[in-house]
Amino acid sequence: MRSIRRASIASAALALFALLATRAPADDVTTTAGKKINGTLVGVDAQGVTFATKDAKVSIPARDIVLVDTGTKVFALPKDSQFSEIELTDGSSFRFAKYSLKGKAFETELLPGPAGLPPPTYTLPMSSVFSAMKRADDPKLREAWKKMLVTRGKRDLYVIQQEAGFTFVQGTVLEGVTDAGTLKLQFEKEGGAKDTLLQSRAAGLVFYQAQPATLAPTLCSVLDVYGNTLNATSIAISADGVIVTTVAGATVKYPTVSSLVKLNYSLGNVAFLSDLDPGVQTAEVPADEKKLNPTVAYLKDRTLSNDSIRLDNTNFAKGLCVAPDTALTYNINGDYAQFRAVVGIDENGSNATSSAKVIIEADGQVVFAETLTRKGKPKGVVLAVKGVKQLKVIVEADTPFNGNYVTLAEARVQK
Repeated sequence: MRSIRRASIASAALALFALLATRAPADDVTTTAGKKINGTLVGVDAQGVTFATKDAKVSIPARDIVLVDTGTKVFALPKDSQFSEIELTDGSSFRFAKYSLKGKAFETELLPGPAGLPPPTYTLPMSSVFSAMKRADDPKLREAWKKMLVTRGKRDLYVIQQEAGFTFVQGTVLEGVTDAGTLKLQFEKEGGAKDTLLQSRAAGLVFYQAQPATLAPTLCSVLDVYGNTLNATSIAISADGVIVTTVAGATVKYPTVSSLVKLNYSLGNVAFLSDLDPGVQTAEVPADEKKLNPTVAYLKDRTLSNDSIRLDNTNFAKGLCVAPDTALTYNINGDYAQFRAVVGIDENGSNATSSAKVIIEADGQVVFAETLTRKGKPKGVVLAVKGVKQLKVIVEADTPFNGNYVTLAEARVQK
C-alpha cells in the first residue's frame, strides 16, 4: 500500500514538473519596493506566490506584490472578428464567439487562441453573471449598451436591438431551455405572467442579482491569453493545470500556467470615499444644542481630534469619520464592482459605553447593517456593488447626539 501511495505521489510530482518544465523560466514578479524576481511561478495562495528560481524556491507575500508577469501575450484576434462578452457581478469579463443559457448556467463557444495551447473550460452559473452582450466588438453598440444600463431597474432585462437603439423587457430570467432544437428562455414578466422567449432574438441579457451577505476577498486580477480578465479569489496550480475561481463564484480551468499573462495585485481603478463629494443628510439639531455641541457631519482622512484615523491600534491614511444621525450618498454610476472598508467606533469619541449602527445601502437595498460598540472589534466589510448607481452610508445613534462618530477606515469602491 505504501509503495503504491509513494508511486502516486512521485507520479503527481513528475507531472507537475513536466507541466512547469514545458515553460521557459520567463516569469517575473515586481514587488512594492520596485524589485524584480525572475523564475517560474509554481504556486499561488491567499498568502502570496511561490517562485522557483535557479537557486531555490522563494515565497513572496501578497502584500509585497504589485505584478506577476508570465512573459506570454494576449492572443490577437483576426481583424474584424466578432465576439460576445459575459461580465460577472465581480467585474470579471470574458470574450466568446457565442454563448447560450442552458438551465441555470452559460455554455460558450470559444474564440481562436494560440496554436498548440489546449483551451480552458469554463463554469459560469447564471447567479454569477451581471450581463451577457452579443456584438460586444462594436464600439457604437458598446456605448449604446452602457447608456441602456443606466436606465435599468431592479429586474432582469431581455434586451432587444432596434433601429433606434436598445430596448428591453423587464422581468426575471428563470432558465434556458431547448424546445424542438431551438434555444429559448423561460421568462417571468413584471406582472407575474410567464413567457418563453427566443434566445436568438436577444441582443443580450442583464441580471439583477441580490447582493450577497458576504463576499469572498479579491486575491488579484488575472489576465489570460484570450483577453479575459478575472477578479480571482483563489488560484490553484497543480499537475492537472490551473484553476482560477472568481469572487462571483465562476471557475476557469486552464491546462497550463502558459494560459495566464499577468496577475495584478495592485488595487488599481479604486476610488476612496474620502476623495469623493457625497450628498449629505443630517438630523435637525436644536439651536441651543448646536451652540453647546457643534456637530460636523463627517470628516475626511482624520478624526475629531484632527489625528490620523485609527482603529484597533492601527493607523489608516484614508477613511471617513461619520457623525451619528448622518447619511452620505455617493453617486458611483455603476462603475465599480466592490465596496471595502474596516468599520468601527472612533477611538476619540466622548462616550465609552454607547454604540452606533452602520447601514450601507446599494440603490436602496440594505446590503450591510451592524451595531458597533467602542469596546467591540472593528469589522472588515466587503460588499458587491456591481451595477449600483448610488451607495449610501447611514449612521444611526443609540441616543441623539451621543458623540459616537463611526470610522470607515480605507472606505473605497473598486473595479
